[in-house]
Amino acid sequence: MNLNDVNVFVRVVEAGSFVGAGKLLSMPPTTVSRKVQQLEANLGVRLLNRSTRKLSLTDAGEQYFCHCHQHMLGIEEANQWVSQAQTYPKGRLRITAPLDFAVMYVQPWINAFLMRYPEVDIELKLTDHQVDLIEERIDVAFRSGVLSDSSLVARRLLPKISVCCASHDYLARHGAPVHPRQLTDHQCVLWGNAVQGQSWHFRSEQQQLDVPVRGRYAADATQLLIEAAVAGVGIAKLPRPLVEPYVERQQLRVLFPEFEIPSGNMYVVYQSHRYLSQCVRQFIDFVLQQLPD
Repeated sequence: MNLNDVNVFVRVVEAGSFVGAGKLLSMPPTTVSRKVQQLEANLGVRLLNRSTRKLSLTDAGEQYFCHCHQHMLGIEEANQWVSQAQTYPKGRLRITAPLDFAVMYVQPWINAFLMRYPEVDIELKLTDHQVDLIEERIDVAFRSGVLSDSSLVARRLLPKISVCCASHDYLARHGAPVHPRQLTDHQCVLWGNAVQGQSWHFRSEQQQLDVPVRGRYAADATQLLIEAAVAGVGIAKLPRPLVEPYVERQQLRVLFPEFEIPSGNMYVVYQSHRYLSQCVRQFIDFVLQQLPD
């Protein structure tokens, strides 16, 4: 069924003639008449009684008009809503981010965005794991590491720089290593679900190192690793921005400051398609504006 033919029929009834409908639709009366005939042929029923003086609805046509008129009004309202949403952000925005990154960055961005755009609702899903954006109906994701899905767009936000750190209590009990190679003699707090088979990468002006590490505790949430390091469980490799408050409070001490520990980048990720909603587009642009030059 061609909805355009249905719309033409509704306009004919509203205008009372093919000529009047043609003016509303900017098409010749003959085209209007042909489209109504096509609609009647597809339905297998006459909708209009035609005479040289006027048009009138058949019983079937009257019932059909009542139903179609309401639906066409609904479609027009939907079209207007979508067009307005493309001009001014409104609607629901679903976002996912790791907990630690959300606390430090995403939540302040969301707060400011909600204040600026009162017709936007946001649902935030916190996870340190990558989720399927389509399956989970996610609009925007904040991720680090390698992007495996080529159908997604990833825009770089910030570099991820980590540091090795430990509590003063741990260092008092086990000694403070002065070089990354000495980590093999220490307990480390490890990212992930396994306490074996991990190594940490270090880089300085003179050398690059891959140091195998071991430990008795592994977790896949950064905040838990921080708490474990503060409690003296072992030496942790953690994002520098998250560690700084603990260093300032002397709960943690940074080790090997002459070495960099590159950990990739943080990206904002979204589905790649031509007609990106204004809500998603505005949020991404807003986030990028918050970043330092």
